[in-house]
Amino acid sequence: MARLNVEAVAEDTLTAPEERPTNRIVASVTDPNGEPVTGLTAANFRIDPMASGNGTNVHVAQVSAARLPGFYHIHVVPSGSSGARGVHVFAIAASRGTDKGQTLATVAVD
Repeated sequence: MARLNVEAVAEDTLTAPEERPTNRIVASVTDPNGEPVTGLTAANFRIDPMASGNGTNVHVAQVSAARLPGFYHIHVVPSGSSGARGVHVFAIAASRGTDKGQTLATVAVD
């Protein structure tokens, strides 16, 4: 098993669950040598709320490769009906076979 290096930045605002649009997290995934990891899909990513008030969960709706190798647009949709406003922290995990990596991203729900 090797470690994947994962970095992520979320949009500044995650829209409230009742509005249900897709929101985007941009992630970079590289191997231990710094080489871009390509070919990942939604099945390779997990997003989990770590500090999100009433528990605003998200569903990974789509993952698409960006123009540069190893970069991904992760489209997430709020689920549930908590409507919790404020700053939320999400854990982002990426895997490829037995290789795994993780990071955190913060977003504001308004």
